[in-house]
Amino acid sequence: MAVQKVKSGIPGLDKMLGGGFLKNSVTAVAGSTGSGRTLFVSQFLHSGARDLDEPGLFLSFDEQKSTIYSNLASFGWDMLDLEQKQKIVFIEYPQNELSAFVEQEGAIKDLIGSMGVKRVVIDSISPYALMFSNPEERRISTLKLVSAAKSWKVTSLISAETVPGSEEHFPHTISGVESFADGFINISFMRKAGKRQRDIEIVKMHGCRHEHELKPLSITEKGFEVGKAKKR
Repeated sequence: MAVQKVKSGIPGLDKMLGGGFLKNSVTAVAGSTGSGRTLFVSQFLHSGARDLDEPGLFLSFDEQKSTIYSNLASFGWDMLDLEQKQKIVFIEYPQNELSAFVEQEGAIKDLIGSMGVKRVVIDSISPYALMFSNPEERRISTLKLVSAAKSWKVTSLISAETVPGSEEHFPHTISGVESFADGFINISFMRKAGKRQRDIEIVKMHGCRHEHELKPLSITEKGFEVGKAKKR
């Protein structure tokens, strides 16, 4: 049986992935503050909706829709237009509703089926994980969330914040989502030669013969691109 791949929408990334994300997989996208996790996962969603006729669902556990859409407009992305065309669905989860997310996932599954959603983004899992101070409760709750995402039978990206200082050795997240996801991509944002530089690394990716080396990740006028940094 042929392995089905899903295009990332980020120039240069599919080559690193050996063709794209494995269809219906769940990938954790980690990084520190300022690394661009929201832009990264949004580009995946926007490209699928606009260019590939693959409707997407954005589940926000952090920022409001108006803020995210405003930031993405600087790249020429009209998210409201895609929403009006039913190519994108955006759902905000306020802090006081996060605890009920897993219990409500059946309704999300129904929405995915009725809208024909192919791509899902959760941004970010960190506020959800931080509701649980007990490490074991946090681990179990994160596992439930990832298991729910896998049951939706769509290709999902879950953004997560890295533990400060972990990027220098082996990156890991506050939520521990990378332990349960099929894939783990880390965006580092380290100071080099007097300025900060973004690099991307595929830490793991089940079902893919992926590249292992760190590569530069730049923000252009059209979004992220793997390769040399370019001026916007």
